[in-house]
Amino acid sequence: MIPGIYISAGGMIASEQRQSVYANNVANASTAGYKALTPVQLGFYPLFQKAGESYHVYVPKTAPGGGVKVVETFPDLSLGPLKQTGNPLNIAIQGPGYIVLQTSSGERFTRAGDLTLDAEGYLSTPQGYRVLGMNGQPIQIQGTEINISSDGNVTVDGVSAGQIRCVEFKNPERLTREGENLYSASKEIQQGMQPATKSSLRQGYLEWSNTKIPTEMIRVTLGLRAYEANQRVISAIDESIGRLIEQVGLVG
Repeated sequence: MIPGIYISAGGMIASEQRQSVYANNVANASTAGYKALTPVQLGFYPLFQKAGESYHVYVPKTAPGGGVKVVETFPDLSLGPLKQTGNPLNIAIQGPGYIVLQTSSGERFTRAGDLTLDAEGYLSTPQGYRVLGMNGQPIQIQGTEINISSDGNVTVDGVSAGQIRCVEFKNPERLTREGENLYSASKEIQQGMQPATKSSLRQGYLEWSNTKIPTEMIRVTLGLRAYEANQRVISAIDESIGRLIEQVGLVG
């Protein structure tokens, strides 16, 4: 009976972890460029089988074989709905591309196109990260009439101000999320980075979050029911153990 408690407890922990992911998706339903996450779980048996290399660590006949654990999350990279804003500093990326930003920690990447101008007139994110051009330098805006073409060329009052650097990755699902709509790429992932050829920019639009609220709410509801079911299992086992102890204590 004791293994049953561990299995149910593991299920409750996994449910909590999944709920956290779904809640984060819902919270970012109005965040430009946000990509919804899906938690992936794995049973304890293959986890132990993979980790246990020596006999004293893992014995297949006696090792626990039930329960699950959330091992990682995968992003839904599908294009979110486009929203027309009319703001010339808003750009939506149509395709798998990412805009390159300058940060204190090095280059970072984003799909959020809700851009603005900082105090010095540089094209930047609301958090102050400057947008890099194809020459590796931030793009400075000096003028009033701003036009951004589909290939990222920025003209101000008819004069070229640079070209927004947009890149694509061979394995974009392996980018690391850092918050504030920023992604970082390891050296391995950067080896598969190249200038965008399948993406285009659309001025005056924003790509909205691809979170599907009805789907997330259904997942939250099912997760709550799974959590409650595991709670009932633990309560039932606890009651059974209690009765067993009482009955054994009465013998003799």
